[in-house]
Amino acid sequence: EPEQFIRVIAGFSLMTAEQLGWDTTMKIYLPLSDKTIPSYMVGPDCEGINGETPYHIHWVIDVLVDNKIEQYVTTAVISAMRSAEICTRATVVYEVIKFEDRYNPTE
Repeated sequence: EPEQFIRVIAGFSLMTAEQLGWDTTMKIYLPLSDKTIPSYMVGPDCEGINGETPYHIHWVIDVLVDNKIEQYVTTAVISAMRSAEICTRATVVYEVIKFEDRYNPTE
């Protein structure tokens, strides 16, 4: 049924990133240019991403605290058990600092 296939593909093209399953609270952080971009916007020549493992990519994570969004940037991956598997929980544990403190980290 080609008409049904076309409807499905057309439906996907009208969906938002969140409806397609992307976590919009996480963006890739590009430290050299001090920019953040959604991971679904990363191209093949993106600064500091290509060839990197999940342990080397920094993320900016939005967290709702007291009805206010606070941003954190990852500094290290503590654990990435099963992160490459699609059919599991793929839990990733990050070490983070507040995004506003990224140039003045404290211990």
